[in-house]
Amino acid sequence: MSDVKEVTPAVVSDTSIDHEVRTSWWRRIVGLVWDSAEGEPRERKYVQKIDGFMFLGIMIGSLPAMMFQLSWARPSYFIPACELVWSALVMGMAGAKNIETMYALRFFIGLFEACAFPGYIALLGGWYGPKELTKRVAILLEIESIASMFSGYLQAGLYSSMDGRHGIAGWRWLFIMDGVISVPIALWGFFGIPDLPHTTKAFYLNADDRKYGIERIEKLGRQPPVKLSLEVVKKIYLDWKIWTFIFPYVMMASCHSATSYFNLWLSAAGYSVVHVNVLPTAGNALAIVVNILWGVLSDRTGKRFILINSLLVLMMISNILLSVWNIPKAALMFAYYLSYTGSATTPVLIAWGSHLNAGDPNLRQLLVATSNIVSYAWVLWTPLVLFPTYDAPKYKYGYQILILFGGLAILGVCLMDFLYKREAKKSSVRYVGREEDADL
Repeated sequence: MSDVKEVTPAVVSDTSIDHEVRTSWWRRIVGLVWDSAEGEPRERKYVQKIDGFMFLGIMIGSLPAMMFQLSWARPSYFIPACELVWSALVMGMAGAKNIETMYALRFFIGLFEACAFPGYIALLGGWYGPKELTKRVAILLEIESIASMFSGYLQAGLYSSMDGRHGIAGWRWLFIMDGVISVPIALWGFFGIPDLPHTTKAFYLNADDRKYGIERIEKLGRQPPVKLSLEVVKKIYLDWKIWTFIFPYVMMASCHSATSYFNLWLSAAGYSVVHVNVLPTAGNALAIVVNILWGVLSDRTGKRFILINSLLVLMMISNILLSVWNIPKAALMFAYYLSYTGSATTPVLIAWGSHLNAGDPNLRQLLVATSNIVSYAWVLWTPLVLFPTYDAPKYKYGYQILILFGGLAILGVCLMDFLYKREAKKSSVRYVGREEDADL
């Protein structure tokens, strides 16, 4: 008998959670941005409790191995354990005596951190509904941008204040402190990460919370997790659903990669070292604002198709300007900054894919993990071919090909939209994509 558990199509609805209960004028205003500020009191209290602990776990934990979690381990055990190993490896870099040791340590550090993002996406997708998920994915994505904006200043301060202390070079202190800071955070993860609603043992959720959480998420079509097996894996990777998600995911990540070459242009254009380091942080700030805004709009309106494609059109405009190149400096600056907004397409697509595949827990949890692997493989060669260093900062073909990637991303989103609509018609499942086509 096959180990594959057939998943019964679930009725997916944006209205399974009541967001229409009104309380006060200030809650109505805050509720336009953050869903748990208003609504039915029991629902609001539950979501706020999950936010308070699980979000904290997302920001402080890392390094899940997705396949291992699906087969054997609880995230609340495995993620913190990996975090502790990661901390030890980072501190080990401070004691490295040669470059070979650094390479080896860096390899294992990368190995333990590789699945952090898809692991937390899977946790978010297991707890939050279609009116809640996108903004939280956007926040998760932008934690890295926020860290990038401030880490340079923190590292500079630590280096200057600790260099030579106890006979240890400043750069070695950076690794030591990175590892030390992570240890208490990892220990908290053993208690704070809630696993999934059907398997949670979180101390901050009482029996009533756990029962309510299962009922709540099942109304949204979420099924309990199924132990991963070879048959399940084959079923997932031979299905069109995962590949129609991966294609636009990879193309979207590629089409706004002009941000990687902003610094090179600033240097070539004669900007000072200070400006070369500071001006891109404004792009990161813009990305944070647009990511959160698009997350809120996606959760409030459900118009994921329009929100994604509108930004992809802007990416094409950005790359067209960069392809022309011989335009005023202000126009090039505008084009580079515009490219930062493209990162906001990713959380919308992730939340959309998670919702469309609500009834298949294994597929839902492997979507981002697999997409990241393909994306990493893709970006291994594209910079070398499209953006060779000898062409910097004006590239002969690079930005033109990014226009193509933007167009392919739009086609990929349209294809995914079409195929899920066709599937919905066949199985009489309510499809949630473009709001105007929600009821078929």
